[in-house]
Amino acid sequence: MKPIVRNSVFMSLFNIFGRASGAIRYFLLVAFLTKPDYGLISYALYVGRLGRHFMDGGLDNLISRDGARDHEKVSSYCLHGLAVKGVLGLLFFVGIFFYLKGVRGKSWTELAVIYACLSGSAMVAFAGVIRSCFTAIERMEYVFYTNLPSRIISILLLFVILWYSWPLVLTSFSISLEFFIWFFLLVIVSFRFFSYSSIKLAWPTFRYMFWESWPLALYDFFNVFYMALDVMMIEYMMGGSDPVAPYAYASQLVEGFTLLLTGYLIAIYPVLSRYHETDEAAYRRLFEKSVILLLAYTLPITFLLGIWSPEWMSLIPKAEPLTGDVLRILIINLNLSMLNTLVIIVFTSRNRQRWLAFFTGLAVAISFLTNLVFIRWYEQVGAAFASLLSQLALFLIMTAAARRLFALSFPLRKPLEILGISALAGFSAWMIPFKTIFLIPFLYGAFLLLYAYLFGVFTLAELRRWKSAMIS
Repeated sequence: MKPIVRNSVFMSLFNIFGRASGAIRYFLLVAFLTKPDYGLISYALYVGRLGRHFMDGGLDNLISRDGARDHEKVSSYCLHGLAVKGVLGLLFFVGIFFYLKGVRGKSWTELAVIYACLSGSAMVAFAGVIRSCFTAIERMEYVFYTNLPSRIISILLLFVILWYSWPLVLTSFSISLEFFIWFFLLVIVSFRFFSYSSIKLAWPTFRYMFWESWPLALYDFFNVFYMALDVMMIEYMMGGSDPVAPYAYASQLVEGFTLLLTGYLIAIYPVLSRYHETDEAAYRRLFEKSVILLLAYTLPITFLLGIWSPEWMSLIPKAEPLTGDVLRILIINLNLSMLNTLVIIVFTSRNRQRWLAFFTGLAVAISFLTNLVFIRWYEQVGAAFASLLSQLALFLIMTAAARRLFALSFPLRKPLEILGISALAGFSAWMIPFKTIFLIPFLYGAFLLLYAYLFGVFTLAELRRWKSAMIS
């Protein structure tokens, strides 16, 4: 298989199995934990995400980008990256303790749960360095091979702990165990491809990596802070972890659909980085096809989940009615989120990462202000609406900048056609009476395929051109 197709397959498998294990973990936690315990675990996972991205320091993107252009640098970047992340991890572990204990007044039991999740996030950050090395040399199958057994072991242990009602801190650690095992396996496999024996830590390499990655680090921190801001402000403004649960039920479901496209985006990143230096026409073709691919996935999902959002969330016994309203807003947000991720890849692959810190910093400011207002007025639904507004602002600003800097434009005709048949399929399925929630995806999918065929949304000639763009 050609590189993009092969790596997309393996990274999609990585994310599909990740989503499957995430779904199993999600339903296990919902089924066995009380609402307060689920709220605390959700809060701990968001703190862990914040720590993981703080530790990343922009290094994963840098290694993937520069390593794709020069494979000889990968081993050196790997060791230097691990050293930098170790220092950043120590800073975050100490800093977050003062916030959680001194400012938020968390108990030692709550801290134990949060730090158990945070330890797993540290392992994800370390694993990210080696994962980026495999991304740079476009051997992403090893990312999948090493991750699969760690997921299985973690899920089995989680089930045992929940079944016997063991302490919540063990539940938290069983989630993190996956990442300890994954990092260990990645290290072992990396010795097959990378030689570390002759590498010495050198200040010029640290300096170069810092100079190139600090905008990415600032962007990454702003980004994860932005992604966690809604949950953290719900917890702060609504008086504890309990109100987090209704919002987390919907947001984690949407996040699962986001992960399914991550494999493709990871696969095209090193390719776009090379095309930027060698073939601008191929770069633009791949970008346009990627926009269509992303929307061909997110737009149908938006109507499928959005129209029947109360019915979907009613499948979770502990979910409140407002969770359906949260889901309806967040699933619209999915389209903007994926397009924003693609535009971010464009800026990074073209060595314009310094713009990203400005963009995401502005998005954080907009998100903070809108959350401050809308959570006070509409609680969890307000947080979802604030997220949608900030993503829309980020999309408009970044696309305007991309058009001005790179003369890069979005294809319009095909996305509008996809939007039209998605809406028509949703309306057709909605009109049919006496249907169960489990029958809806099949009805909707059948109508979607029918209208795509009748209106000629995707012709054979277009599919051939698509294939050519993907494998070239």
